[in-house]
Amino acid sequence: MGRLFLTESGRVSIHHNEEITRWRWAKKALKLPAAAHADADLWMLLARYDGSKVPLVVNVNGKPAGEVAAKDAIGQSWSWVRWPIPARLLHEGNNEIVLSADTPAMNAWTLAMESVPCAPQSFLSLDGGKTWQNRNMGAHGILRGAYLIRLRSHSQRIKERRPPKVVYEDADHPRLQELRDALPARIRKMRDPWKQLLDLRTWVATRWTYDSGGPVYTPWDPLTIIDWGNRKSSHHGQHRGKTVMCVHFGVVFASFAAALGHRARCVAITQDINSWKGHFVAEVFDAATGRWVVHDANHDVHYKDDAPLSGVDLADRAIAGIPCNRFLRPGPGMPTAHAGVMRSFEQYFASGVSYRVFGVWTRNNFVSDPTAAPPGHGSIKYCETDFVWYAPPELEDQATAMFPYRRQSRKEFARFR
Repeated sequence: MGRLFLTESGRVSIHHNEEITRWRWAKKALKLPAAAHADADLWMLLARYDGSKVPLVVNVNGKPAGEVAAKDAIGQSWSWVRWPIPARLLHEGNNEIVLSADTPAMNAWTLAMESVPCAPQSFLSLDGGKTWQNRNMGAHGILRGAYLIRLRSHSQRIKERRPPKVVYEDADHPRLQELRDALPARIRKMRDPWKQLLDLRTWVATRWTYDSGGPVYTPWDPLTIIDWGNRKSSHHGQHRGKTVMCVHFGVVFASFAAALGHRARCVAITQDINSWKGHFVAEVFDAATGRWVVHDANHDVHYKDDAPLSGVDLADRAIAGIPCNRFLRPGPGMPTAHAGVMRSFEQYFASGVSYRVFGVWTRNNFVSDPTAAPPGHGSIKYCETDFVWYAPPELEDQATAMFPYRRQSRKEFARFR
C-alpha cells in the first residue's frame, strides 16, 4: 500500500493539463485506510503564470486547508508544491481535495494531469463547484485524465512500498537486432566490453546537437531520435525545432548498449526535484567488476576513482559535499559548440552536485515495448512513478517524498540486475 496515496503514474505532457480559475475547480478523491489517519503532506504539481499573485485555494473534505501563495511555487515553471494537511481534516475512506483560484481568466495556476481514458478520482467543475464531471477536461475541453495531486501520510503504521523489479531489454528482440545492425561494424565487432562501451558512447555523443527548446518532444525511440535530431523541423515540417536533449542521449546510449548485449538502464539525477539542475544518463553493469557504471553520453564522460563510479557512488559524494571534478574521465565526443550545455556541465555535472538526487528508471524495455516510455520526461519537472529513488538517511526526506518508490540501501540498487 505505501504511505503515498495517488491514482496516476505521472505521465504528463507539458501541453495538456488543467487550468484553475474562479469557475474552473479541480477535485481529487483519494481513498485512505484507517491506518493512514495522521498528519499528511499534499503534493501538487503546479505551474504559476508569470506575474500572477492570485493564491491557490485548497479545501479538504469541505473545509479550508489554506491558500498556496504565488511565492510557494517556483517562478512560472512547473514545481512540486508541498502543503501540510492536519489529521483532523482527513478521515478513513474517500477524501476530497478541491483547488480553486479567484480569477475569471486562465491566468493564475495550471495543475498537471495525466491523460488516461478512465480517471474516476479526478473531477472538473465549470460552475464554481456546483456540479462535477470527469470528461471534457483541460483548457480546450478535450481531455480526460488524472490530476497530479498526491498525499503522503506521516503514519508510522504503514510501510513504504516495495519497488517493482527493474525491466531490461532482450538483445534478441528483432527491434534490438535492428539497432545492432545500425551500428558501425567496428563497434559491433569489438571484443573488449569496456572499450566497446566507450566507443559507443562517443558515437552516440556525436550523432546530433543538443536542443532543449523545441516545441515537439522526441519520443524514446532511438532511431527516431537520431533522425529528428538531425532535422531542422519535425512532424512533416509543421514545427520548427524539436526537443532532443540529455534524456535522448541517455536513451539512445542505453538502447544501443542493450542491443550489444549489455545490461543497461536509464538514470535521472538532479540537485533538487524542483530545480532545472537535472540531467539524464545511463548506467551499464560491468560484469568484470560486478558494478554499475555511469555513462553520460551527452558529454561523453564517465567518472572513476579506484574504479569506475556508479550513480549511487556519485550521489553519496554529492550529499557529502565531495567535488567530483577529479573523478571525471572525458572521451573525444565532448561537445564544445553549445555554450549553455558546457556551462551546465561544468557547474552541475562535472562537479557532481546534480548527482545528489538519483533515481533509476524501472522500465528499460522501451524499444521492444514503447508503452514503457514517458511522454515528455525532462520537459516538465520529474513526476513519473516508474523511478526508484535513492533516499539514504543523509538526504532530507522531502527530497523525494512525492514519489512512491524510495530505497535507503546502496545494496538495493546494486541488486537491480
